[in-house]
Amino acid sequence: MPWAKPWNAAQHGVFRNAITNRPYRGLNIMLLNLVAMLKGFVDPRWLTFRNAEKLGGNIRKGEKGVQVIFWKFLPTQSLKEDGELDPDTDATDDKERKVIPFARAYTVFNVEQCEGLDLPNLEVDDREILEMNELAEKILALPVMKHGGGRACYTPITDRIFMPNRATFDNLDFYYATAYHEVVHWTGHPDRLARTFGQRFGDQNYAFEELVAEIGAAFLGAHTAIPFAEMRHPEYINSWLQILHADSKAIFTAAAKAQSAADFVLDKAGIIDCHETPLPAAA
Repeated sequence: MPWAKPWNAAQHGVFRNAITNRPYRGLNIMLLNLVAMLKGFVDPRWLTFRNAEKLGGNIRKGEKGVQVIFWKFLPTQSLKEDGELDPDTDATDDKERKVIPFARAYTVFNVEQCEGLDLPNLEVDDREILEMNELAEKILALPVMKHGGGRACYTPITDRIFMPNRATFDNLDFYYATAYHEVVHWTGHPDRLARTFGQRFGDQNYAFEELVAEIGAAFLGAHTAIPFAEMRHPEYINSWLQILHADSKAIFTAAAKAQSAADFVLDKAGIIDCHETPLPAAA
């Protein structure tokens, strides 16, 4: 799976707009990661044609861009029964306020596809490994986590994560990646984000939750410079393919839920502030 490959974030930060430095989210991260892997881009900065012009440069002739989707919700007045706007409704009243989804597609290019840009050199994230591990440890400190045994799992009934001892993992990154997967499951508890868990291996809700956890773990890895060198749960591939075959929009839903889970964890761990009104996960 493309999002389970090494992330550029390990050295240069998360995928982001070259002008605003605003990180991409949700499915856009996965799409850009795939393109970056296929084309060998190292720079995580992307921009539109107009962005390139603002920076005094241009897209090289023949270069192909990738479409990303920007979502936001626009508030509007409540509708009357006939579908017309009710002018007497206070649009600031939370009980009466309505929002409509708004989506726009943009074609973006990696800065390595451009020339003449007035951009600073790409900064390498030279934070010490210890510092990055401290961020990871902040995440793992959120749930109740017990070590020992030979299985990694989250148990909703007890609201606990069980992990094998660290020494049993081939490397520390693999330990963190596995733990992140379980932490994303932890966010689905009814007292947190209240996702639906499946009852047994193989049913659709179970497989869908595993897909959310896999994507969400990769998002957490991107923010804490934990490279995902390999897929951790290949046993779910057939179930995931069945889900995607039955519902072509399932990947969008999974990415949105994974982004919400990652936002919840990163906010609780104090790594990023998600108290401001967040953009939808596709932004």
